[in-house]
Amino acid sequence: MDIALGILYVIDSGMDSMNIDQLSQREAGDPASLPAHLVAQAQRRPAAVALRFKRLGIWHERSWRALAVDVGAAAAALEADGFRAGDVLSLLGQPTPEALVLMLAAQWLGGVVAPLDVALSPDGLAAALRELEPRVVLGEDQEQVDRLLAAGFSGTRLLYADGRGLHRYTEAALMAYADWAAPAARRDVPVLRARPTDSALRYHTHGTWDGGAPGDASHAEVLAAAARLVRTARLDARDEAFAGRRFAPASVVRYLVAAWLLGGFCFNIAESPESRDRDRREIAPTLVLGSAQTYVRLRERIVARLPLPSEGWRGRLAQRALTGGRAGWLAQLLILRPLRDVVGLGRVRTAIVVGGAAQEDVVAFYRALGVTLQPWPAADVLAAAEAPDDLGRLLAVWVAP
Repeated sequence: MDIALGILYVIDSGMDSMNIDQLSQREAGDPASLPAHLVAQAQRRPAAVALRFKRLGIWHERSWRALAVDVGAAAAALEADGFRAGDVLSLLGQPTPEALVLMLAAQWLGGVVAPLDVALSPDGLAAALRELEPRVVLGEDQEQVDRLLAAGFSGTRLLYADGRGLHRYTEAALMAYADWAAPAARRDVPVLRARPTDSALRYHTHGTWDGGAPGDASHAEVLAAAARLVRTARLDARDEAFAGRRFAPASVVRYLVAAWLLGGFCFNIAESPESRDRDRREIAPTLVLGSAQTYVRLRERIVARLPLPSEGWRGRLAQRALTGGRAGWLAQLLILRPLRDVVGLGRVRTAIVVGGAAQEDVVAFYRALGVTLQPWPAADVLAAAEAPDDLGRLLAVWVAP
């Protein structure tokens, strides 16, 4: 067992009967916050797989009930560190189960999650820390810990998921996530304090950390936006979502994570950016979200596998199928389905483009492949937004393929 998973495997303690049932009684009626939706899923579908993640080449699974246990325990650990309602938790790094658990734990206590883009410059990261004043930050590994320390982190706790190279560090705030979380299994779970009007998310748009004010989104706002996505894409518990790139963009929390808690589908996390294409093929997700650039990159991978027209009947069939020609069952069987499988799109039911629209030739390519790219947010959602330019920038960097 990988010790880095820490609390993610602490399910046989007294915390497991944590009284998910008691918590659900506190949240009578419609859940009004992100962690309340987690509790509702844990009560409604306790054994269903909520989270699947890959470590050292092996896929691990967490049920909704076990995930709620992890989040409640992490909330107890945060509370022991003095984390209170209104405090800020920041995340810097790739998608990890620890980041998901910490995010929901901070919101459980009424805290605010402020994801940090790993692409921030040193000056931008320092400005973000000055502006946000996070009490707790999770850095993925030594690289991110070094960046946070150099940027002047001054909060209570600097956690890391991967401890390689960090054993000689002496900073008092620095601690491995596993070591920090383990004692929480013996603590009582705090009362779920998140309210619909509380800020769930604090995000930055371009230039914010050079003097502009950060934007906040409440639990009610985040859930309302995610509900539109769930309705538009007809998402439900049968879907499989996939996260393969950076966790940092606030759009991940604002749409993908919130939609996951609403829809109750399985959230799959790739082992690393380098393995994401292979991991996506293994998962064969039904829900894919990406920027226009993401779909261009995937198209290049598909085109590289195409037989040339000069290579006989297969090449001519592929050319016809992908240039507007009518694709019959033979083309579907021998050309199009294998090409979708190359990039893990074989089972895709919903393919969403976030941020700027994909170019028409890209849309046409995927349409010929049998995958319809759906723009998000839809035009009516953008028209209703108070700051559509900011929303567009917020959605321009995404997590998926």
